[in-house]
Amino acid sequence: MALSLNDLSPKQQWLVSVALCFLFVGMYYMQFWRSTSQQITRTENEIAELKTELQRIQAVANSLPELREELSGLDRRLEVLAHILPEEYETADLLRGVGTLAAQSNLDIRDLEFRDPVPYEFYAESPIALELTGTYHDLARFFDRIGKFARIINVDDVSISALDESDASVEATVTAMTFIFMEDEFDNLAADGFEELLAQ
Repeated sequence: MALSLNDLSPKQQWLVSVALCFLFVGMYYMQFWRSTSQQITRTENEIAELKTELQRIQAVANSLPELREELSGLDRRLEVLAHILPEEYETADLLRGVGTLAAQSNLDIRDLEFRDPVPYEFYAESPIALELTGTYHDLARFFDRIGKFARIINVDDVSISALDESDASVEATVTAMTFIFMEDEFDNLAADGFEELLAQ
């Protein structure tokens, strides 16, 4: 015997309607609302992460004009320093320069030997072994002129001994250390530094 809704009392009809409403609401919640709610939570979390990333990128972008200005200043400074720290081995020019300084100081160069360069991060040391003869004062003038030379030259490993010759009183062996700028290595370091800045 099939039951009809009309066969039930109004109170029973009301209870059945409420039960059906709860059933439909529960099914809707289980099927749609819960998954939609979870998707909304995931989307809100993604939005929060993207906002944080955007703030970090905006901070870098805001400092970009300052970084460009600083880079421009460093480029100008690099041009000036390139004369002091050349980008390649200028053996002939350096030999002429050291020879001129020795001649201006009344020193004789008895021996000169270019040694193998020693590379570092973005520059290399280029040692030159010199054997000089002259007076003690001539040697002092040579060191003074080396200190004022347009290129950076450091003098290391100085050894001075007296001579019995009449026209020269001392013999000195020194290592003149010059430096060469290695642009490719510098560019790699600069690129790595910029990537680290972006990663912060």
